[in-house]
Amino acid sequence: MIRGKDNVVIAISENKIGIKLCIKKASDAIVQPKKPIRKRARKPRSLNEDSSDETSPEKRNRRNDKPRKTNNNTEKRGAEDEYKPPVDQSAWANEVPDPVLYTIFKNVVQDEGSIPALMRLSRVCSTWYKMAQTPSLWRTVDLGTWTKDRFKTEQKLKWLIENRLKHATEVGLANWKVTNVQCVLDKLLESAPNLTSITLTGWKALSSDHLLFLVQNFKSLQSLDLSSVNAEVNANKTAVGQTSLCNAITEMGSRLTHLHLAHNRLGGLPLIVKALSTHCPNLVLLDLSNVSTVAISHGILHIEQLQHGCQKLKVLRITNSHINLSTASLQEQMESPGFPELEELSVASLADEARVFNDEFLQRILKTSTKLTLLDVRGCARLTHDSLIRLPTWDLKHLFLSGCSINRDMGAGLELIASKWAHSLIEFDLAWASATKPLDDALKALADKGAESPLKYLNLCGSSVSMEAVKEVLANCPHINAINLASCRGLPRGVKRLLQGAQEIAELRENLGVTLKRPPQQSSSPSPGDT
Repeated sequence: MIRGKDNVVIAISENKIGIKLCIKKASDAIVQPKKPIRKRARKPRSLNEDSSDETSPEKRNRRNDKPRKTNNNTEKRGAEDEYKPPVDQSAWANEVPDPVLYTIFKNVVQDEGSIPALMRLSRVCSTWYKMAQTPSLWRTVDLGTWTKDRFKTEQKLKWLIENRLKHATEVGLANWKVTNVQCVLDKLLESAPNLTSITLTGWKALSSDHLLFLVQNFKSLQSLDLSSVNAEVNANKTAVGQTSLCNAITEMGSRLTHLHLAHNRLGGLPLIVKALSTHCPNLVLLDLSNVSTVAISHGILHIEQLQHGCQKLKVLRITNSHINLSTASLQEQMESPGFPELEELSVASLADEARVFNDEFLQRILKTSTKLTLLDVRGCARLTHDSLIRLPTWDLKHLFLSGCSINRDMGAGLELIASKWAHSLIEFDLAWASATKPLDDALKALADKGAESPLKYLNLCGSSVSMEAVKEVLANCPHINAINLASCRGLPRGVKRLLQGAQEIAELRENLGVTLKRPPQQSSSPSPGDT
């Protein structure tokens, strides 16, 4: 028998076949002693210390009683939600009669719009606050641009419609979070039945039934902005579907003057254009920017058909869109009246776009457009200077040529273009022009106009312009207000950036040692295109 540890007994059985283990149970009375907990000795206080200890409960409670610093965002949100007009009255409030104050407010609203002008004026004093709430001042209201996203709720929109938009004629409701669209439209019809323009950009829940309700019940409606309203589901019921748009266009007829369909996926563009040319002779603006199509056949634009039906068109935008002009016979092109009232054409495209815009397309669109003031052909690599020189317009004010093959042409085409419109160009985009001599010659052609040159904005970003050409422009163009010299490899480091404003332009002239040769001519009345 062997006695082991922890009361374990090992014994050999009598027949010597196995081993017996005997385990003795320990007594419950025996308890292992616990390790004593050591307490940290408290440092005795000296006699000169204050009787109140820093770690005492009273001191801790006193610290907790201090007011906690609140979140600034919370304070701002509360101030905006519960704004109270000041009680103190200014001399303007006490002495100016209400009719005079109303006339002042009305003139401000006509220049700047109801928002944000009325919101700022209402914070001056209580009298101005009351005057700013006059419903007749809220006629042109843009709630999409000047409203923060967290306030764009359906409940807030209903309150604004009932309390502010009773006399509104132009309303912008871009990107408002609306689920019950029909309820909002009913309230809008009740409060502002005389709407002439409405912007519903980003209303994904807008369906074909809602659009038909709009055009049938708002009898004065002339302008529709349906940008970015493609529904993620139920594409057949979206407001910008082929059937929906054709029905709305037919219903509005000659009332329709402005139609925005940008940033949508459209189908059946030929049928939409046919409806416009048949029923909308007063169409002034057509925006098809950034439009994608269901198939190539759905992105064909019959420009001659549109020219026959929409003679009053002033603005045509097909920027970055999967749209191609249809084929037309020579007789159809000769019989087309063109767009005699067109003032703005934008056909800019990205480098990776499949759409090809060439000289023939440009001539077909602008064959009779003598009033054109803005032309944007950025990225149109197949355009040549011949088509631009042959354009019938003589007073072009804004020309964008970035990314065109014209900027890489070693001939005299760029100089001829600059010479043709040097007397009228206000904004000229020559970014990434790689041919140094033609670019310098074009800038010198602009500078030859001297004080008569109205040039204000010049974009030379990434171009190979020389320092002499830049100095020539700065010395002879007195109205220049912004010049972009970023990434110009032929210029020193200090000037390769965007310079804008009179102060920065003056500093640039000083740094380059340039003196303005001729001061700007004083005109009795400003030109409408200069603003």
